[in-house]
Amino acid sequence: MTREEVEDYLKANNASFYHMCCVKAKRSSDGAYDDLTRIGQEDAPWFCSQNNIYIAFLFAGPKRVATTADPSDKLTSIELYPYLEGCL
Repeated sequence: MTREEVEDYLKANNASFYHMCCVKAKRSSDGAYDDLTRIGQEDAPWFCSQNNIYIAFLFAGPKRVATTADPSDKLTSIELYPYLEGCL
């Protein structure tokens, strides 16, 4: 699937999402943002205010100078992504 197809599906189902670079650190040179949509929350450690759980849609695209979200990027995998937020 393309990014456009994934994002159109999320929008049609009123699922909010945002772009994030490099869900997997080793992919930081791919040049494509990943999409995250929040599906839940777990207890956070004392030093963070939130421990959100996301579904991460990982995309690949042509090598670019800047990390961008292009509608033609191809979906390569879908993963659960726990993400600590509001940490000291």
